[in-house]
Amino acid sequence: KRFGLAQYFTSVVTALDTQNPKPSPEALIKAANHLNVNLCECVVVGDSISDVRAGKAARIATIGVLSGLFTHEELASVKPDLILNTVNELPKHIDFSE
Repeated sequence: KRFGLAQYFTSVVTALDTQNPKPSPEALIKAANHLNVNLCECVVVGDSISDVRAGKAARIATIGVLSGLFTHEELASVKPDLILNTVNELPKHIDFSE
């Protein structure tokens, strides 16, 4: 809210909203429930091993982004469905047809 970004989000779930931190899938499940969408319609985009592990635990498609502290090899070790160099590459991999 303080940065004026709230208008761009329908749902926000933070670590303060869950009992268990990542890699628990709890936050992802809670966000999907808030949005009333099935987990199979979701994708986790993150730059950490915990992000990918949380997505895998929720059985959600996962995209690792090399913008954080982890190398390509480190992110690849947890087997995300896709690894991107930057989040700017993301639109090329999303189907906007619906």
